[in-house]
Amino acid sequence: MNASRLRPLAIPALLLAICVLAFGLQTPWLGFYLDDWIILAADHSGGALRLLEYAWRGNRPLIFWTWWVGFRILGEAPLGWQLWALFWRWLTVLAAWKTLAMLWPEHPRRNLGAVLLFAVYPLFMQQPSALTFSFHWICFFLYFLSLIAMIHAARNPARYPGWSVLAILADAAQLFSQEFFVGLELLRPLILFIALDHATPLAQKIRRVFLHWLPYLGLLAGFLLWRLRFMPTPGTDRNTPVLLLNLLHSPLQTLPDLITRMMQDVVDGMVGVWARTLEPSAFSLQPLSNGLAWLIALAALIMAWVALRRVSPPQASPANRWRREALVLGGVALLAGFAPGWSIGRFITDTTFLYNDRFGLAAMFGGAILLSAFIDWLIRPGRPQLLVLCLLVGLATGQHARNATLYRWSWEEQRRLFWQLKWRAPGLEPYTALYGNGALVAYMGSWANISAINLLYSPDVLPSPAYYWYFDVYRYNVEAVVEQHGQVADEKNFLTFSAPATQSVVMVDQPEMDQCLWIVSEADRHNPYLEKAILTALPLSDLSRILPTESSPPPGAIYGPEPPHTWCFYYQKARLAEQMGDWEQMMRLWEQAQAEGFHPRSEPELVPFILAAAHTGQWETALQLSDRAYYPTYVMHDYLCTTWRRIRDEIPPSAGRQEALSQAHRELDCGQIFQP
Repeated sequence: MNASRLRPLAIPALLLAICVLAFGLQTPWLGFYLDDWIILAADHSGGALRLLEYAWRGNRPLIFWTWWVGFRILGEAPLGWQLWALFWRWLTVLAAWKTLAMLWPEHPRRNLGAVLLFAVYPLFMQQPSALTFSFHWICFFLYFLSLIAMIHAARNPARYPGWSVLAILADAAQLFSQEFFVGLELLRPLILFIALDHATPLAQKIRRVFLHWLPYLGLLAGFLLWRLRFMPTPGTDRNTPVLLLNLLHSPLQTLPDLITRMMQDVVDGMVGVWARTLEPSAFSLQPLSNGLAWLIALAALIMAWVALRRVSPPQASPANRWRREALVLGGVALLAGFAPGWSIGRFITDTTFLYNDRFGLAAMFGGAILLSAFIDWLIRPGRPQLLVLCLLVGLATGQHARNATLYRWSWEEQRRLFWQLKWRAPGLEPYTALYGNGALVAYMGSWANISAINLLYSPDVLPSPAYYWYFDVYRYNVEAVVEQHGQVADEKNFLTFSAPATQSVVMVDQPEMDQCLWIVSEADRHNPYLEKAILTALPLSDLSRILPTESSPPPGAIYGPEPPHTWCFYYQKARLAEQMGDWEQMMRLWEQAQAEGFHPRSEPELVPFILAAAHTGQWETALQLSDRAYYPTYVMHDYLCTTWRRIRDEIPPSAGRQEALSQAHRELDCGQIFQP
């Protein structure tokens, strides 16, 4: 490659800088998401054997080694995994650039432009799920390493055995570990055809291509035989090529829909994902992170511009041949990258499934080459062409930075949620189900919450059935459980659960409403902010399942240090004290919170302190807090009335009690407040 105006390490450094701008600047504040949690729980509780079990049940029995090696090197801190995934992504981009440089050594600027697009291609947006997707980048790197070694072997007959062994081993390692890049194996004959001497007669060249491809074709056949015939698949195989089977059995019914959805994926992968970098909501300086994302985009644009200007410009003479080869290679790579997902009926444009963008990850390499070739063909060489390339790189980098911010917010919310849960419920009786309102936090789900809660309360033991489980009240038939009051059972991968329905706790988390985490029971039935699904679950909630002391602290490497004590800390500790009947402690917590300037921003969070003030004889405080909860919205009427009824029933008669009840009756107009 002729790039004389750049130092030897300039391009690797540039690619690293672009990757850091897009994915790395927020790594200290990113955490674990989605499947990260179940992988984390598997290793924490059982090491290699549990990871193997998880991989086996997920129909990828040989992938466990990538996580096992990572845990042995990195431990469990999220920062290590974020840097690990970023490192392998950069190596993958670097290996892709080396592959293109070997194919088209006379086109360094075109190669760099294509690989810059590949580095930040805005199709796959789950990079912050670093633990889960680190194996994708490890295997993608191994695929490119195999291509590089294959090209060396084809061009150097004297060193053919050594390079071929490296190529086959690298390919076998990634191919048998997972199936995401199996479609890209179809690129090998085309890559060999481009890589071999163009002066060779066509018939002889085709023969050489076939002979060099033969070992990899055999390896591919072996993988398909293993994957479709011999690989153990417990239960149902989620990666069964159902669409291919349907195509064989009923082609006339399957083909029209398949062609339509393929075209939609191609258009979205080539146009739609780039259009989303220009969404109107992105054009705002608020929040601050959005403004910073535009600065990051500008920095990436400038770096790409400077680097591309310094690389030797494209040669005019072989441009047409490069465009033809790039269009063909990019087009085939795009379709081949999508092919594994299509074969199992998964499309990136299918909105019935979340996070389908992972099925387009392998297509990004072809998309980058194809887009680069289109730009080269449609826009005259020089500054206009470079500007378009750099704008795309900048826009995609900014999009990834905004995406990382969403994941950063999710991790902040997760830590807030889990620490509040631990403050409110330091311990839980084994075999307790927790019911909650949805996924609780963005980029989580019931399976993630299950693993996170088990690690929170039972970090060193994860038996089967598990001690703790999480049920999403929006996805689980809670009404039937309440009616039957029988046994509840569920399973997720290697985790199972079974316990009586009454061994449950109901929780509500709505931080967007300025609320703390709420652990609720029948006493909270008239809370106006509880949704119908939560109200349905209240008969299951048994607060005696909560233990006042913890059996073990949360793993510090996973959950991080305990957050500062603000209002929600005092609220959670007060609710725990209420459960224990320690009214004096509740009032001490209230006074301490007030002294430190912390106040509730949601009316129901005043209710426990109304009770505490009444139980400690502070009737004026109880009435004042009742007024604060009632005015000016009045939505708390029923909840406050039931609270004062509790006061009437729980506190022995006295002059102060009678006067406070009379005043509460006048202000709230509770009607039956004095009747038994």
